[in-house]
Amino acid sequence: MIADPTLPETTTVASSAGAGAQPSLRRLMGEIRQRKVATAGLLVFLAILLIALLAPLLAPHEPLKQNLGDNFLPPAWKDGGDWTYPFGTDPLGRDILTRLMYGARSSLIISIGAVFVGLAIGLVTGLVAGFYGGFLDTTLMRLGDIQLAFPFVLFAIAILAVSPNRTVWHLMAVLGISSWVIYARVVRSRVLSERNKDYARAAQAVGASRWRVLRRYVLPNVWQAMVPIALLNLAYFVVVESLLSFIALGLSPPNPSWGSIRADGRQYMMVDPWMALLPGFAIVITVLAIGLAADGFADILDPKLTQGAFQRQPLTSSMPDSTIAEESENDLLQVRNVCIDYPAKSGTVHAVRDVSLDVAPAEVVGIVGESGSGKSTLGLAIMQLLDAPGRVTDGALLFEGADLARASNKRMNQIRGRGIGMIFQDPGNSLNPVLTVGYQLAEVIRANRAASGDGIRTLARQSLAAMNIADPDRVLRAYPFQLSGGMQQRVMIALAMIAKPRLLILDEPTSALDVTTQAQLLAELESLRAEHRTSMLFISHDIALLAQIASRIVVMYAGQVIESGPRDTVVANPLHPYTRALIGAVERVDAAGEERLEAIAGDPPDLRIVQPGCPFAPRCPLVMDRCWTVAPPRIAREPGHEVACHLYESPGSKEIAA
Repeated sequence: MIADPTLPETTTVASSAGAGAQPSLRRLMGEIRQRKVATAGLLVFLAILLIALLAPLLAPHEPLKQNLGDNFLPPAWKDGGDWTYPFGTDPLGRDILTRLMYGARSSLIISIGAVFVGLAIGLVTGLVAGFYGGFLDTTLMRLGDIQLAFPFVLFAIAILAVSPNRTVWHLMAVLGISSWVIYARVVRSRVLSERNKDYARAAQAVGASRWRVLRRYVLPNVWQAMVPIALLNLAYFVVVESLLSFIALGLSPPNPSWGSIRADGRQYMMVDPWMALLPGFAIVITVLAIGLAADGFADILDPKLTQGAFQRQPLTSSMPDSTIAEESENDLLQVRNVCIDYPAKSGTVHAVRDVSLDVAPAEVVGIVGESGSGKSTLGLAIMQLLDAPGRVTDGALLFEGADLARASNKRMNQIRGRGIGMIFQDPGNSLNPVLTVGYQLAEVIRANRAASGDGIRTLARQSLAAMNIADPDRVLRAYPFQLSGGMQQRVMIALAMIAKPRLLILDEPTSALDVTTQAQLLAELESLRAEHRTSMLFISHDIALLAQIASRIVVMYAGQVIESGPRDTVVANPLHPYTRALIGAVERVDAAGEERLEAIAGDPPDLRIVQPGCPFAPRCPLVMDRCWTVAPPRIAREPGHEVACHLYESPGSKEIAA
């Protein structure tokens, strides 16, 4: 492997290692500081908590000390107030500021303790129920249902009303035990999702016990959801504890809490309203601060919440004049100089850079490349279904003259389905597991107004029959998990073809299928293309597969098109070293016994770093000095056959303007 002498490997590796070695808590707090609202909430809550913990040192008076000669004093900023008692006094002459400090101590200690009790019980219960399942799962969850059937506050009142002496420990236990179901249900749902994933099965396959898999593999993928829930539950407990104290079911007198202070002030609202308002302000500020901090932690621990999974932002810039001039009535789809970025804290990922291609009516164009080359990202960009925060940042996606990158959401809803359909890589995840195939087909038919009434089932049956499904009635009644992978993929194609789209995007549709099923599926796709004159954009990592169905092949590497042309030309006469490597890695039946498949040395580049020169240079066996510093131009070697490589720069080559 040839190293790039201009690449600062030492700096990059050192910084990455430092980031990886950084403690989780420090990294978490660093990300919180980037969110000003969450930081403000966290700082306010920590300040209130610190005041509560240091109340014996900070309070100007004793919380139970009475001075009847100074009763009903207003706050210091009111007429008659005294800075000896900054917030005034109550009917017994006790300092309200001191009692608020000690009240915060009681309220927060009870609330935080209750959170830990409920979290501990719920976490263990959810882990055990979700991981072991069966009778144990059913029993634990039914117990939770029984508890949820009884209102939470009424449960606390019923228990505390018969308690002669209510201490901090009593309140912690009652509130904590009442809240375990919330944690248990969330943990159980996530464990059910994680326990059957490949990484957990792989651990068991190498001899790890079920307890070790649960503790070392499943739990680290579950606990993040608990932090925002615990913080929100803490805010809720502050309110509930204050409510219980307000109705004399909190701490036994004379221990102060915000609720009991507010209850005392309620009787004297006409004389001194501040006695009731000040503890109310303390409760509101504390709950608001905890809520803001919880929102920040939720964004960090679950990035999907902050990115907005369904958020789409059309391009606002005008379409380049050069792009408009190149429009052709002969092409159904024109991708022009498209760039797609994924902004992230560690650096923007440039997933697609300056990609252009055309798809004519009834044509099959194949896109091939390694994982991470930008193939699927380009397909999702055409559908305008990029995962947030991915954005088309430049270029144009012209479909029948309409620029999809700049189209409104309403316009895109009209184009998807009837104009452009898409088949995703994993049909098992793309089909709804709790709805029958017939219901899902009927839903698509209604959404696209393809039929109505009795015609819906007829059309659904015909769409399955068109995919050579022998018993469509049985499949209509079946759930997706009751079908094989090949049958699920046929259902996905039937769903996509119901509205008869002019363009069909197929993202690795055969990756999970055996060779025989692949051949059948390719034959059915070719039949559909011929019958409906549907254009196809076929995305695959297997260039041999594209050689069977595509009329033109586009080779992508590191988010760029490095070679494109007619299928037979690209396969028989590959120009770019990367294309040659892809073809050399194809399995062949006629290979000699000692002949080995070619492997591409090295790894794909980090798309966060835009390096000068050719992106394939670090892995290219024919690399030249200029490959490191000068980006190769697109060169036309034959009609329709283009390549981006310095090897073909010669007086006879025709360079294509970007």
